[in-house]
Amino acid sequence: MPIYSHSRLSTFESCPLQYKFSYIDGIKREEEGIEAFLGSRFHEVMEKLYKDVRFKAYSLKDLIDLYDANWNKEWHDAIVITKKDRKKEDYYNLGKKCIEDYYKRYHPFNQGRILGLEREILIDLKGDGKYKLRGYVDRIVQSENDVYEIHDYKTSGFLPSQEHLDEDRQLALYLIGIKNIWNDVKKAQLIWHYVVFDKEMVSTRSQEELDKLTKDTIGVIDQIESTEEFLPQESSLCEWCVYPDLCPKRKHLYKVEALPANEYLKDSGVKLVNTFAKLAAKKKEHQAEIDKIDEEIDKVKEAVIKYGEKEGVDVIRGSDHMLRITEKQKISSPPKGSPEREELGKILREVNKWEEVSDLDVYAIEKAVNEKRWDKKIINSIKKFLTIEVRKYVSVSKLQDKEK
Repeated sequence: MPIYSHSRLSTFESCPLQYKFSYIDGIKREEEGIEAFLGSRFHEVMEKLYKDVRFKAYSLKDLIDLYDANWNKEWHDAIVITKKDRKKEDYYNLGKKCIEDYYKRYHPFNQGRILGLEREILIDLKGDGKYKLRGYVDRIVQSENDVYEIHDYKTSGFLPSQEHLDEDRQLALYLIGIKNIWNDVKKAQLIWHYVVFDKEMVSTRSQEELDKLTKDTIGVIDQIESTEEFLPQESSLCEWCVYPDLCPKRKHLYKVEALPANEYLKDSGVKLVNTFAKLAAKKKEHQAEIDKIDEEIDKVKEAVIKYGEKEGVDVIRGSDHMLRITEKQKISSPPKGSPEREELGKILREVNKWEEVSDLDVYAIEKAVNEKRWDKKIINSIKKFLTIEVRKYVSVSKLQDKEK
């Protein structure tokens, strides 16, 4: 079993397919988001500041000069700015302002004894080496009243609620690791520095909460280890994903080619969406032409489905609308009085499943098969008696402004 991390677990929870690309397939991308780049530059300044604080008092100008030098040295053309109304200079100035605010708040930086900077922490959840995680703590401090502090710098433009931080997993996992390093950790605080807002937020954990976190984290790891099919999961985080060209939910944005056969089969994905949406609207407005429009829509649907199969996508985005291709299984059982039906009923009685699908209710069987509610051996034993037809459907929805 691999050594996990908080970010690795979070990637799986937000999108199993992204997890597969990154951690199983090992697909590396040179792209780096401007937010991550800014965060790295801020962390470098903080590490230098606290590493030398015992020997040298840095001025604010010293820190800004270091930030400026690192920014220019590390900048590369693969850095991505997703927000269209923001420029490189906006993020540079934001980072500079964060350093200025932090300096004014904490100077002369003598709040407690520093025990570690960018300290690697290994967390053995069960103590047997099976469930292990690795993390890096920005700063570990022991205060004058012997409280251990785990500090984390955040350059995010979003300020979470106290309730959210009280349930945060990352720093709480670090606390478990620190308790295993030093046996005198009696009191501890988790401290986040949301530097964009010049705000410090603090949380604590009881031993009961840490025990529950251990159990929950083991559960997530077990879920990952038992997953066979890593499916994509759409969310607002998709805008920052580095694998959109490989994802069936997003790749249509990066590869749009012509299609062969009926007049619509030669259209691009964008044009198909626009035509579909226009015909769907026309159908509602002109009831007298419904039959003709239905025929046109069916032809467009055929083209859309073939386009999706060819490109390996199930979402196609147009100018103002989006098409989604869904797939459903229609299952039919053998007709009444047939030998196959008698045999199927016999098998279901033997495995105590007859009551769930009384009189071979097709809907109940479909639900059991599609949702994999029964053991795989049972499903495999009855599949030969079932007729399974896969049907594809096309639905249209209007794009939100943020999706255009």
